[in-house]
Amino acid sequence: MTLTRIYKIFGGFHIFFGLVLLSGLGPLPTDWVASVGIPTMAEHFGSAMMVIGYMFWMLPSWTSEDQLKTATMPLIWAQFFLFLMPIYHVVNGSIPADAGFWLQSVILVVFMVLFYRQSRA
Repeated sequence: MTLTRIYKIFGGFHIFFGLVLLSGLGPLPTDWVASVGIPTMAEHFGSAMMVIGYMFWMLPSWTSEDQLKTATMPLIWAQFFLFLMPIYHVVNGSIPADAGFWLQSVILVVFMVLFYRQSRA
């Protein structure tokens, strides 16, 4: 699997996740601790996920393979922080650690490992 393909798949994953949040089809907003503005927060989060997905999707067409390899490590760190925030929220009890949470967490870790391995190849 090439680095370009990993970027495309990862970008598609984020775009899909953003669409699910924006459409209201995902259980995430209703399972969170009740507070004012949960739907609004989900809309903002969903749109941010779509932007992240779009950037990852398009980055391979904007850069050379060497530039893509150089950009990958800082992007892994950015994704790592986006991975840690939900972990923090599970630990403090703000969101449930259901099957969807664990599935998304595993998918993100797999992508980070794939990005790392392919950027070093």
